[in-house]
Amino acid sequence: MGAAATEQQECFSVPRVGVDTVSFAWRPVGDELLWRRLEGGAEDGHISGLWQVRPAGVVGGWMLKKKIAAASWFFYPDARLIYCEGRLAAILAGDPRDRSLGPFFTLNFAALNLSEAFAPVIAHDPEDGIGGDPARVRRLDLAAELRWADPADGIATLRALGDLTLPRVKVYEWRHEGRTETIAYYTATKKKRLLHRIYDKGIESGSDPAGTLLRFERQHRFTKDTQQPVEQLALDGDPEVLWLDGFEDWAKAAERLLVGGTDAAQRHLVEKVERGELQREKAERLVGSLAIAQMRGEGWWRDLGKPHLGHRRRRELADHDVTLAPSAKPEREVPLGDAIQALRAAWKEPPTVQAEPTSAERRTKRERGAMEATAKRGRSAD
Repeated sequence: MGAAATEQQECFSVPRVGVDTVSFAWRPVGDELLWRRLEGGAEDGHISGLWQVRPAGVVGGWMLKKKIAAASWFFYPDARLIYCEGRLAAILAGDPRDRSLGPFFTLNFAALNLSEAFAPVIAHDPEDGIGGDPARVRRLDLAAELRWADPADGIATLRALGDLTLPRVKVYEWRHEGRTETIAYYTATKKKRLLHRIYDKGIESGSDPAGTLLRFERQHRFTKDTQQPVEQLALDGDPEVLWLDGFEDWAKAAERLLVGGTDAAQRHLVEKVERGELQREKAERLVGSLAIAQMRGEGWWRDLGKPHLGHRRRRELADHDVTLAPSAKPEREVPLGDAIQALRAAWKEPPTVQAEPTSAERRTKRERGAMEATAKRGRSAD
């Protein structure tokens, strides 16, 4: 391995990829006893005095006040719909405080556990679960995390990604204390749809200094017609494809984007002129914009009363794979292209697969736990 490749490896790492929030739906049509029980709970404000119920904020919708198996539960009697939502890692651990990412291949296992956990609410045996058709996936948030050895590189990366211009995509940027903390890419349509979100996870969670840990997140909301059975999705789905979901243009543009000092950016523009890829007059204007940004920042255009010119220069430079805000490390370039490739490759790495327990094994575990609890109460009574 060459020295340059080793240096780039030391610049960043991909600590984890996986599923953040997930939502499963069941439609047990035909089980009238189940629905009478839930409708009675909606009228009484509780189910069997054990599970408190309140309106879900949507007409005809109800929810349990407390989480079950680290997930929030909702039901819609008129639509014959039950669904839950929570973080996959928290569901697997049974701990709502777990904010890590869950493995994609465990989706079906999580859905089975949830179905068993909700069964007592509807007076079903846990082994039978909710019943009806298998669970389908309503929501799926896939995330990949990128850790930078030098936080300045992460700050420069976020700023640069905010400069990207893509066809039929609107870019929204949230800044704090002069640095970019969140970038969101939406469809440029009347009813905008979130495509991709990138944010400073270290700042959001309070775990790391600004720029150290970035999260690249794709949020899926599936309509009833497009919801897949969870078992099919877990077996046949490609998490990398779902993570990008047709947003290949972003990945390709991000891989090409030069994140470096002003000298490197100016040299890049001059070389494009020499290759016949950029007009000389336009290159001179962009090189001048880079020099002004280095000396005075974007406040130069604001002070002129023309902030739109600063935004225009950012777009023009991004069209030529250059960011207006130079990296805080002018002596070298930030290897953003290699980092994006590493994020994509991380989804392809085979997970450490653990065999999922069978229904009988799960039942045995529950029975053993019940017996141990009974024995403990008996010892306490003695």
